[in-house]
Amino acid sequence: MTSKDREALFSSPLFAALRQSDCENWIKTRRAQIAAFEKGEAVMTEENFTRCLIVILKGSAAVYKTGGDGRRTVINLLRRGDVFGMATLFYEQDFPSDIVAEEPCRMAIFPKELVEEAFAASPEFAKAYVILLSQKIHFLNSRIGTFAEGETPERLLRWLATVSGGKTEFCLPCSMSRAAETIGVGRASLYRAMDALAEEGVLKRDGKSIVILKPERVFK
Repeated sequence: MTSKDREALFSSPLFAALRQSDCENWIKTRRAQIAAFEKGEAVMTEENFTRCLIVILKGSAAVYKTGGDGRRTVINLLRRGDVFGMATLFYEQDFPSDIVAEEPCRMAIFPKELVEEAFAASPEFAKAYVILLSQKIHFLNSRIGTFAEGETPERLLRWLATVSGGKTEFCLPCSMSRAAETIGVGRASLYRAMDALAEEGVLKRDGKSIVILKPERVFK
């Protein structure tokens, strides 16, 4: 595990609650693994998955959901330091979505039995796990609103609030085409909504760089 791997892993509040030496020993003894994925490679799918926690150490990945009509929709974008796999770790069901590398990635993979050991050894880890799971539930609820409620500008504002990380200056994590797919609107509609919000003075955009000028409109 490289120094950059360590930095990414322990930037997660979840793994920051564990002793660094324990995590490093798990990887050294191959109880946990570091895996690399090429752009476009499936990390997990509904048909091929294992019950584990995964932390992105480098790169990014997209979470896809396939509808009854066969159409795939991006429901989330995962970046360095993000954790996934919690939805099926202790719930015996199929994996609910597909995870695909958006660019070359490195990921740390922790099997279910290691997570159970961490619960037993560290109450702080257990608490951090519950907090993270609660945040993911809140995110899912907000994402349902993004897909189901409001016109394109409102959907865009909710999505910007999510991907901004609470910052008023940030870079979009994907292209406008991918953003439109994520929000569930057409690309032209998304550009019109972005331009309308800029004219209203809510935000300023320069390529992927976004500056929120009226935080009260975005962070509700």
